[in-house]
Amino acid sequence: MRILRAAQPILILIVLVALLVGLTIIARLISGHAGFLVERQVVLVVWLSGLVIAGAVFATLVGRSIRRADSPSSRWLLVATALVLTSPLALSLLQHPSP
Repeated sequence: MRILRAAQPILILIVLVALLVGLTIIARLISGHAGFLVERQVVLVVWLSGLVIAGAVFATLVGRSIRRADSPSSRWLLVATALVLTSPLALSLLQHPSP
């Protein structure tokens, strides 16, 4: 049970990503008949609102997990979660556009 509690942030992150992708697919299916320009705006609104809500939920959960981290394995799982979150950002910063 302790390992599951320590892995809670990364599990919640996976669930939030799956939920946001599912909501985006539903929004795209619903607005698909209205045309590309309407569909693009609807998907953008769904993504932005979903990211704000997911960020708030995830920040609250990570803050609570940091206060409860009492073992080295808990801290290592929090570090692994941080690496999972920062790796796409690092990859996008490494890209160099062609001159």
